[in-house]
Amino acid sequence: MDTRNRLSSDPAAVSSLLKSTVAAPSLTVQAVDITSAPLSPRVRNGVRMLLQAYEYAVDVEASLWEFAVERTEMRSHDLTSTDLRWLVMKGWVEQGIETTLPGEARRSFRPTKGLRFLKRTGFVLTPAGVEAARQIASQEVERFDPTDRVDSGRGPASPAPLASSTLAATSPAARVVPHWDADMQELRVNGMIVKQFKVPAPNQEMVLAAFQEESWPARIDDPLPPQADQDPKRRLHDTIVSLNRTHKHRLIRFMGDGSGEGVRWTIVTDESAE
Repeated sequence: MDTRNRLSSDPAAVSSLLKSTVAAPSLTVQAVDITSAPLSPRVRNGVRMLLQAYEYAVDVEASLWEFAVERTEMRSHDLTSTDLRWLVMKGWVEQGIETTLPGEARRSFRPTKGLRFLKRTGFVLTPAGVEAARQIASQEVERFDPTDRVDSGRGPASPAPLASSTLAATSPAARVVPHWDADMQELRVNGMIVKQFKVPAPNQEMVLAAFQEESWPARIDDPLPPQADQDPKRRLHDTIVSLNRTHKHRLIRFMGDGSGEGVRWTIVTDESAE
């Protein structure tokens, strides 16, 4: 078998293989300790996804880069550019720009060391990243307790799952938080694209950016700067109407707060709802 396509589960062998495929970041990999790392649920999910790609590559004895995870897929799991930069600078993830040509049987990448990612950027775990991902996966297993899911007779059973009507009646931010990706010009809910801008829409983008900056509270004040020739309440109303148009999936609805000076949002549990 071509040595370029042999992959060992030994992290040291993986490191050697990656150096022949795409340049590694100039970072010194030390013993991995995830206890002090600021691991958000987004980052944990992203690292687990990369670990799955790594394990697939090992299983079929392929180059790790054949299973590189695209930037768009990382984004679909709500990882932000900041999350990805942290993973790269932490030394857990390597990146490369895909240069695969149509008709080529194998994927190819060229080295990149910058921290601004393109749509064609792919990501793989470094040896340190593999170790960190395995520690994260181990933590998840240790935290799992079957008695939290099933009534074992030793204590109260776990509450039944909430019905969609209950979900709609409670605080949406406690369960589902949208994500506005300014680079990709995409609004996502649960990884699904709700709205994608093909042309600039500055008023709508300012509202979405304000929600994203404040981690999607239930309400924000009108973030639009005053304009001498425009009624601010009418402009905000028109912006909210526009935010609710041309959804690929109707999963979120924007509303005024009744004063004409703020914006609210709620999750839509039935895509057919208007």
